[in-house]
Amino acid sequence: MNPQQSDSNPADSLHAEALHAEAREVLRRLTGVPDAEFHDGQYEAIRALVADRARTVVVQCTGWGKSAVYFISSLLLRARGMGPALIVSPLLSLMRDQVEAASRAGVRAAMVNSANVTEWDEIRTRLEANELDVLLVGPERLNNPAFREQWPRLGLLVIDEAHCISDWGHDFRPDYRRIGSLIKSLPVGVPVLATTATANDRVSRDIAEQLAAGANPEDVVVLRGSLTRDSLRL
Repeated sequence: MNPQQSDSNPADSLHAEALHAEAREVLRRLTGVPDAEFHDGQYEAIRALVADRARTVVVQCTGWGKSAVYFISSLLLRARGMGPALIVSPLLSLMRDQVEAASRAGVRAAMVNSANVTEWDEIRTRLEANELDVLLVGPERLNNPAFREQWPRLGLLVIDEAHCISDWGHDFRPDYRRIGSLIKSLPVGVPVLATTATANDRVSRDIAEQLAAGANPEDVVVLRGSLTRDSLRL
């Protein structure tokens, strides 16, 4: 799938322009920068998720702004009546950082893990009251059938550190490999985003196959940028 293909008619073009303007407005509100613009590939990923409800892989270097893609997509999907985003993250420290970053950006976020069991009921109440935009969980929690039955239906699934769902990285966290079965069970129209800064071409293809969940991997949008960073030297 080519996320940059031209629109088929003027109405589609106007819709695309309106979505871009809406996404840019959210970006500027979240960053507090009145003239902020997207990095190359950021809006293309957002459009694939929000407009096309596509399965999408983003391979970009650390610091590029992958979290901006899923925070903005979450808010845009919420505005369209979708449920909260569910972000699968491998480490408690990363979850805490993401919750804090979301809070600073005005995104209502919470996390569910073994370290905050006493808060689960309160978080579930907030979800049921439509007071959360993003919920972060570990892969082990997500693969618990009781958990999936008790928590509200999601509007976006995000798999952070997605190289762990490929055969290259799943030995690190075996539950990442089982996410494929969850993807297969998602209702039609729920987009899926996989993000990583650690994936060669073979791993990227494997991640796309996992997201396709038995469908055609060619239908998965893959947006890959340079993984080099000017601030790093060897």
